Amino acid sequence: MLLSMMRRWWWLAVLLLAWDFYVGYKGFNVIVLPDPWTVARALVADWPTLAAKLLLTLRAAVAGLLAGALLGTIVAVLAWSSRLLSGIVAPLALLVRSVPFIVFIPILSRMMGYNTSMEIFVVTVFSFFPSFVLVSSGLAGLPAAASDLCLVFGATRWRKLVLIALPAAMPQLFASIRISASFAVLAAMVAEFLTGIDGLGRLFLLARGDLEADRALAASVVAAASSLILFNLAKKAEDAVNKRMA
Repeated sequence: MLLSMMRRWWWLAVLLLAWDFYVGYKGFNVIVLPDPWTVARALVADWPTLAAKLLLTLRAAVAGLLAGALLGTIVAVLAWSSRLLSGIVAPLALLVRSVPFIVFIPILSRMMGYNTSMEIFVVTVFSFFPSFVLVSSGLAGLPAAASDLCLVFGATRWRKLVLIALPAAMPQLFASIRISASFAVLAAMVAEFLTGIDGLGRLFLLARGDLEADRALAASVVAAASSLILFNLAKKAEDAVNKRMA
């Protein structure tokens, strides 16, 4: 088991050793760049606070991730149901994706308030486009034989959607959730950092302002680890759906 872990995580050990060597070689002050062991001590010492802030950030990240997947699916279904609606919603979805949404976070916070709802809205917008694109692809990729079968049995477009098209698009939906899961925590942290909403982003902001680079990096490590865990959970869900649909 130890050998298996070494094979899987050797790159992390190399990274930590290289980080430690670089800090020692350059002689950086702890304010500028602490060594990994100082960050590890800060992580242990501040864990109760970090865990409490992580729960706040994860709450917004997961809620926004699921809301974005739902919204993307709804819009994809609307585009699939009508060529007219497709011509309307597809350019709007592309516009949402192309605009650097981070610029509007301060404006949104003024409009919606400095609260968790605004943070969830930000993550929702970040998560919307992958779901819209992949679910649209799944709906459009319905085999011709399935469409012919619906035509033969006189199925309505609604029944075709519920019984065949949506189930066929489930793998793409869960793939979009996996993709969005990798940056949902980051999106929530950015909203917290820019607006001061309580969470890991605000903790990072305060630690940076107090020149506590070790605490700031500890918050970053927690955020990166939680993103990785969320991504892997989404990957397991996607694998389960793919196995079920195979």
